[in-house]
Amino acid sequence: MWVCHCKGVTDRQIRTAIDAGARTPVEIGSYCRAGTGCGGCLPEVCRLLDDHLTSLAYYASVGGRHRRGGTPQPPGCGDCPLRYENNGSEELLSA
Repeated sequence: MWVCHCKGVTDRQIRTAIDAGARTPVEIGSYCRAGTGCGGCLPEVCRLLDDHLTSLAYYASVGGRHRRGGTPQPPGCGDCPLRYENNGSEELLSA
């Protein structure tokens, strides 16, 4: 999806900049030029950055949890809103 029309930057390019270590709109602009024209795309640039940083904080905060019996649990799995327990067996709800 096009995010910055002035510079022709897509959301994928912005995510690539974030994955490469950009942590501010200025750093993202330096990497891919998004937000360096009229500035109309900055809210979307900031939203993409915020989504990424929020997910990092979420997975870091739940990474040390364990299932019953001491089995290590992958980050985030225990907090999935689609998961429920039924007679001791964990399942995912289907759509």
